[in-house]
Amino acid sequence: MEAHDVIVIGGGLSGGLPAAAYLQKSGLDVLVLEANSELASFCCTHETWPQTLDSPHVGVSFAGNSPVIEDLELESYGFRFRASPVILATTFPDGTNCLICQDPARTARNFSQHSRHDGERMHGIQERVHETMVEFNELCSFTPHPDPSKLERIFEICAYAMGFSVAEMSEMTGPELCERTFESDRCRQILMTPVAFWEHGAPFARGQGAYAVAFALYYTTGIGVGGNEVQVDALTQAFLAHGGRVVTNCTVERIVVENGRAAGVVLGERSPDPGARIDARVAVLSNAGVPETLRLTGEDTVASADARLAAKMRHWKMGLRGSHVTSWLLGGRVDWGSSGFDPLVNEAILVYRAFDSWEGTKRYLVDMLGNDTRRAAGQLMEFTYYAPADPTSVSPEGRTVLRAEECFPYALHGLGGPEAWDGPLRRELLELREETMARLVPGWDELVLDRYDWTPLDNWRLNRAAKYGQVVGGDFSEDQWLLDRMPYRMPLERLYMSNGVWPVGLGWMAAGYNAARVIADDAG
Repeated sequence: MEAHDVIVIGGGLSGGLPAAAYLQKSGLDVLVLEANSELASFCCTHETWPQTLDSPHVGVSFAGNSPVIEDLELESYGFRFRASPVILATTFPDGTNCLICQDPARTARNFSQHSRHDGERMHGIQERVHETMVEFNELCSFTPHPDPSKLERIFEICAYAMGFSVAEMSEMTGPELCERTFESDRCRQILMTPVAFWEHGAPFARGQGAYAVAFALYYTTGIGVGGNEVQVDALTQAFLAHGGRVVTNCTVERIVVENGRAAGVVLGERSPDPGARIDARVAVLSNAGVPETLRLTGEDTVASADARLAAKMRHWKMGLRGSHVTSWLLGGRVDWGSSGFDPLVNEAILVYRAFDSWEGTKRYLVDMLGNDTRRAAGQLMEFTYYAPADPTSVSPEGRTVLRAEECFPYALHGLGGPEAWDGPLRRELLELREETMARLVPGWDELVLDRYDWTPLDNWRLNRAAKYGQVVGGDFSEDQWLLDRMPYRMPLERLYMSNGVWPVGLGWMAAGYNAARVIADDAG
């Protein structure tokens, strides 16, 4: 019978593949089983149109603060991370913008155009973020949660950065923190954009919403030169160079549990050897997501070890923020309509269309919670644009690709259910998106040559771990935040998880880093 030290189910960019590379480099014999034809299928980069690069699902990389790049020597395997001088930008139809830049003084100048008070306030916040960046990332992201011992210090760092006490932060929602911090609606809106994408916590939850705003300030956004898939290629080469083995087009039928211990896997029908059993001497790591991991292990099996965890997995929420993505082929470079206000917006990789007003911001959050897809549409759009930082993404004729993502509740109550994504709804939403773009980019209709879009249902078809099109391992509802995510170390001995955990994917490879640490510790 075939056997390996560690079997990794799912070679995802964030959890499965980096964990496998670390464990293989440490001297363990690791096998990665991937259901799709390529590893990290959500981090694909392709030429949707000839000689232009498009990364539809992982549009931007947050790997800039990740120790994985150095630990696994990814640069020696061809990975080059490039950042913009602008970390995050918002652009508004009235011709203004708001920018958070790498340089706090540059950020302050932009914010001061909206409010002198806000410029001074943001300068202090960003200086304190830079001061605490390493400690925050070590405690919050690159440590295997749940870990209550680190939570209080994480809260202290966030409160210090924002200029409040822990007690004050713990009383505030996300919108309340923005209102107490800034005078200008535009400055408030930029702080709420990543939070409104439901990537850090529930915005209206007291404490959780406020800390979620602070979390977003600790990002370093960028891209991989040559497309974000170069990060996948570098990780794969690092894994293979140390003797790892990958089998693609290989589904897993079940995880074998014997005497309360994960002992291996049985391969599924769509695999090179259906029904074959492969043993794991040290660990089985599932990167297949919460619902799929419960199915693979068996609900009764998990419940016998931890009934409460089995119930949480059975009711794991995945339907709040399915991703709907459109990519446009453009005849030239984007010149945002707000570039006259601050031209640095044209150098940004990550740009948001962030609501029409502050009241509209809060209304959008309510519409998302209320499952009102039509009311939420067109309010918050995340753009990723590679041309300012990666010349390889531009065709010889100067053509470029702009990617836009919106998040919608998957269930589509009142619209016919999930099947509505295959009907007129996608066309209706795309038309609304085009109207929004015409307000943000002068000459938009003449600039666009072609377009392509992916719905949440398309995402789920591509990746079975992304149930309902959920691309960050489960909703950040109030009961699925930080310590309430899945544990890396499951209650069944030798069974581990790296999807549905904290932190979420976002390309920084933290989940895989943490999973590898836990497995290595247990293996001695």
